[in-house]
Amino acid sequence: MMSYFTLMVMCIVAVVVLMMNIVIANRLRNPGLKWLLTGLFTFAMLRYFTLIIYGDSPSLVQLQGLQRFYLSTTLSLSATTALAIWYITPHFREKITYGGFLAFFLPWIAFFSYVIVTQPTEIVMGESFGYELAILEPFQTYFSLAQGAYVAIVILICLNCLLFYKHPVLRSQYLFLIIAQLGLTFDGLSVVYNIETRLFHPFIVTEIVAFLAVYYALLHKPLDTKKKA
Repeated sequence: MMSYFTLMVMCIVAVVVLMMNIVIANRLRNPGLKWLLTGLFTFAMLRYFTLIIYGDSPSLVQLQGLQRFYLSTTLSLSATTALAIWYITPHFREKITYGGFLAFFLPWIAFFSYVIVTQPTEIVMGESFGYELAILEPFQTYFSLAQGAYVAIVILICLNCLLFYKHPVLRSQYLFLIIAQLGLTFDGLSVVYNIETRLFHPFIVTEIVAFLAVYYALLHKPLDTKKKA
């Protein structure tokens, strides 16, 4: 069973990874993409500060005040992953803007934003310490379906690009993104079916891996088709 100290350590690790992503994002030449990614990574950080406070002995005012940040990574991770795919894929960058590519994921962005804003949730006692936020039915089912559909699309896009492009770095970037999405899927299924296989708070480790996958995608200078990607 995870302790509060372990929760704090994992949340600090997650914040450090997001700070690394912000540093990389600020090196991008496209100012719009740079600030959009920076805003999304910053928004994601609020989840981990919220988890630390929820895990302690907060007041009701604190719990309610931070409630909207508890699920911030549902939006920020989904959007930054999509932007990372656009960034590393030569044909996407040549044929469509990052805004146009992100618009393809608008149904998911709109749904996750709706859940964050309207909060069909309830604050419950944690199993061993602190508090947690639970999504109420039927939104829990809708949420699981939306996440599943998003993961399936991302994996299909990455698999297609993995088969099309032959550059080793580019292929490793797609592979890392696929592994990250599979990890999130496994974590989600363990929550839905109440499978006790985790040593840590749900999604923290897999979110860290997913943000590292985004970091790895942004780390390298994007290739173009003229260089036989």
